[in-house]
Amino acid sequence: MIENKNFCGYNVTIMASITTKLVKDGNSVAVRIPKTALVMSGLEDEIRMEVSQGQIILTSAKSARAGWQQQIEQVLAANPDARALDPELAAWDATVGDGLE
Repeated sequence: MIENKNFCGYNVTIMASITTKLVKDGNSVAVRIPKTALVMSGLEDEIRMEVSQGQIILTSAKSARAGWQQQIEQVLAANPDARALDPELAAWDATVGDGLE
């Protein structure tokens, strides 16, 4: 169900829920995701699937920090003094392996 509402002068689209069917696909079962739902989710290419009793959660397989290392290295290469200008860049080497993704 898609609802269009006016919220503080802005038109906001809210997707409450969609009911769809599981469809047999060879030895597997497929779910048809409506294009509108897919566009609203921002999911592309690969997804991560988390499964628990009574639910399946689909999220992007891309890390939220994908490409950050390369971008920071480009900034540092273009401006060698950047570490001195930005304390967060100075601490970058210490946080790369912090386990946060």
